[in-house]
Amino acid sequence: MEVQKIGVEAFPQILLGCMGGLLLSSSLIFFFLRYQKRLLQQKDELRRAEVAHKEQLIQANIRSQEAERTRISKDLHDHVGATLSSLRFLVSKMEQNSPPSAELQLITTEYKQVIDNVITDVRNISHELSPTGLAIWGLQESIQDYCDKMGKLAGLQIVVTDTTDGGMKNLPYEAGLALFRVVQELLTNTIKHAKARNVGITTAGTAGAYTITYTDDGVGLPEGYQEKRGIGMSNIESRLLMINASYEAHSPEGKGFEFVMHLAA
Repeated sequence: MEVQKIGVEAFPQILLGCMGGLLLSSSLIFFFLRYQKRLLQQKDELRRAEVAHKEQLIQANIRSQEAERTRISKDLHDHVGATLSSLRFLVSKMEQNSPPSAELQLITTEYKQVIDNVITDVRNISHELSPTGLAIWGLQESIQDYCDKMGKLAGLQIVVTDTTDGGMKNLPYEAGLALFRVVQELLTNTIKHAKARNVGITTAGTAGAYTITYTDDGVGLPEGYQEKRGIGMSNIESRLLMINASYEAHSPEGKGFEFVMHLAA
């Protein structure tokens, strides 16, 4: 069998071919990596867009809920409340126009008491749906009033402290409403799950930046709560995001709960 020898003059062509193959392989690898990077960027952009879209939907839903709450609150106050007041007046009128008797007195007294209780319930529900005092007295007074009522109902000792010299009154209504709703949600969670006896709410800061600290002495956050967050916590995050506020949640040594909100006004 005859073996052909490669002449020296063929080495440049072979070397050039190898370099060409290497260059082609490098180019393919480069374009593949670039394509992979572009795909990853597109996936990341798509993920961010989906998160942003989801957040926009949540915020739109929150605004829609607030608008509906305000409408229902107004209807309760203007129509149901007025009708109940008229009904109470009619009962009193019936009492005055009828011959006095012990039986009639007992009946009308019971009717007026029932109507008064319903009026109180309607007023409380109306204020719960839309804190009308927020626009008049500001966030601090609204929180204090709400906590006074809830503390009595739930048997909690709630201490509200303000060190802002009344500066929270200057908050825009939307920011104040968002913070009020967050406090509502936190207090509801405490009553439902924490088995706490004491709650503290402290507002601090100046007109440039505020901090609201919420604490309770309950059982603390459950293990893995970040992965088990419910609708309530999602709404809290969305409300704070709407007003460019941040938060920190702590459960020192697994006991008690602290939630700190930071707002740059």
